Amino acid sequence: MRREYGARLLLLTDSGTSALRLALAAAATERPGLPVALPGYACYDLATAAVGAGVPVALYDLDAETLGPDFQHLKRIAARGLAAIVVVHLYGVPVDLAQARAVAVSANTLLIEDAAQGTGGTYDGVPLGGHGSLAVLSFGRGKGVTAGRGGALLANDERGERVIGDRAFAVRSGIAESLPLLAQWLLARPSLYGIPAAIPWLKLGQTVYKAPRASRGMSAFALGVLATTWALREDAAKARRITGDGLHELIGRSQRMTAFHPVSGAVPGYLRFPVRARDPKIAGSLASSWAQWGAMRGYPTSLDRVGPLRSLIRDLDPLPRSAMLAETLLTFRTPVSERMLHALYGERLVTR
Repeated sequence: MRREYGARLLLLTDSGTSALRLALAAAATERPGLPVALPGYACYDLATAAVGAGVPVALYDLDAETLGPDFQHLKRIAARGLAAIVVVHLYGVPVDLAQARAVAVSANTLLIEDAAQGTGGTYDGVPLGGHGSLAVLSFGRGKGVTAGRGGALLANDERGERVIGDRAFAVRSGIAESLPLLAQWLLARPSLYGIPAAIPWLKLGQTVYKAPRASRGMSAFALGVLATTWALREDAAKARRITGDGLHELIGRSQRMTAFHPVSGAVPGYLRFPVRARDPKIAGSLASSWAQWGAMRGYPTSLDRVGPLRSLIRDLDPLPRSAMLAETLLTFRTPVSERMLHALYGERLVTR
């Protein structure tokens, strides 16, 4: 992993959220009192990490065409002073890392790359997770490379190495983690997507805030699984990209949806395939119609509406595009089945 990402240091954790929490806390010690910049629209686990680290937060808006930062807004926030800038590769769609680095350098602040959803994606030929001074990976359910649960914090340059320091964790057994992993293996087939979607208590497609827990190291069980699945990541990413490219072509013909456009130099990993409903009123019905094939809504609100995070937010600016994405974004699971593609447009697309 260190060789692939070019990392100087690697810390294996019990989750990607734990890794991000450690990164935020470390950044806050380097520039105490200053907020960390988070995207206004992202997984609620970012809120969990910020609350767990106890750091002040500034939210920046997103670009509704690329899912990356609205860099004009990010620059205005950075001019006020930041401990770190966190960029997130939502659903495996890469952020414009050249612009993100330029803003971080100009503000003399730390760039933290959240690549928890970035498996299989690259920017300028380097894997997502190999660009920030610090970077976060996740090996939980549905993250492309799974260990059942677990994550990693990477230090990719001298500044990141200094911030991580000599942190270490004891290794646990983690046998209890085997049952969720078995269920994931059984149901991660396009023909069976409708089964977990029909079980309400699984809460699939629902985004809920989880209270922070103490960070721990990755378990011995998860490490063993990761040693196997790591070797399969390239073939899995290739299959997702083929499906994603095909969906991008089909969605381009739709009158009801629009796809996001990768930035120059980016190769998406398409952990899921995100689209935006042209009319917010139909986003829910579209997701319901295709739920049996793994379609679901995106995150239901922007992060400024996540209650436990509100007390940490400083100088909240309007986040119109983040709010719009919460109303209109839905995603398709990749790879998708031929039946789903046929249902979408009445056409057959070869995905292999």
